[in-house]
Amino acid sequence: MKKQIKNLSLHKLDFLVAKAEGFNHILKDENKKECFIRDNAYRNWVIYAPTTNPSQAWPIIERERISTTYYDGLEVWEAHTFGCFIYGKTSLEAAMRAYIASKFGDEVELWVYMMK
Repeated sequence: MKKQIKNLSLHKLDFLVAKAEGFNHILKDENKKECFIRDNAYRNWVIYAPTTNPSQAWPIIERERISTTYYDGLEVWEAHTFGCFIYGKTSLEAAMRAYIASKFGDEVELWVYMMK
């Protein structure tokens, strides 16, 4: 079963960004709605939230040349990269949705997220 990228929650997006970034050690906490990755430098688990944390998102945004535009009348952000156009409530959310769409397509199989 596939789910559209535009309908995924932020913590599911964070998990998919971690997968796309190649992190091997990823945990997701469904209760707290958080994603964790193992920090290679210190071998600690750290919260990974590029949809809300600019210091984690900006390296991806710059590397992937993701651009964002705010539409005041609609109160929505649009992001695009390599032909992918997608919307979000914040610039980081829209940018990470565009990044995931560029890597996995407009829809993702639920097994990629490992839903349960």
